[in-house]
Amino acid sequence: MKTIILSIFFSVCLVIGLQAQNKYSDVILSYAKKSADAQLALNIDEYLNYMHPNIIEMGGGKDLAKQAVQQQLNTYKSMNVDVVSITHGDPGPLVQAGSELHCIVPATTKLAQGDAEFDSVNNWLAISSDDGQSWAFVDMSYYDANSLKIYLPDYNSALVYPQN
Repeated sequence: MKTIILSIFFSVCLVIGLQAQNKYSDVILSYAKKSADAQLALNIDEYLNYMHPNIIEMGGGKDLAKQAVQQQLNTYKSMNVDVVSITHGDPGPLVQAGSELHCIVPATTKLAQGDAEFDSVNNWLAISSDDGQSWAFVDMSYYDANSLKIYLPDYNSALVYPQN
């Protein structure tokens, strides 16, 4: 009898856990990988395709966004830092933000300087404006909750802004 009760309990916990998962996780991680691959290949134009359009537009347009990314790459180069890899953890819960879906995706960027390697851990805000079919990203290490509300007016404060 105890075994049956324990089996039922664990089955219910498993079902509840599966329901709590983000139903778009696979698609989000696929788009995050494409963005990361573009960064690693130093393909700035492709990388900008995965950046949220408001960030590009309100930041001065594609040319200025391109310059900002290039400046960051130049800074790494001047410090003899190489980006080795970018990996992502499981996307967090979805939040409706106006007509968009938002969630947090943990990101780890492995950097190397000479023989030393170190991880830079931060979060990406994943955003879909087409009901989860495609995703754009905002690297949250550059924004706080208040500035995100400027770039994303429908930003839902129910989405817990993580501390990097």
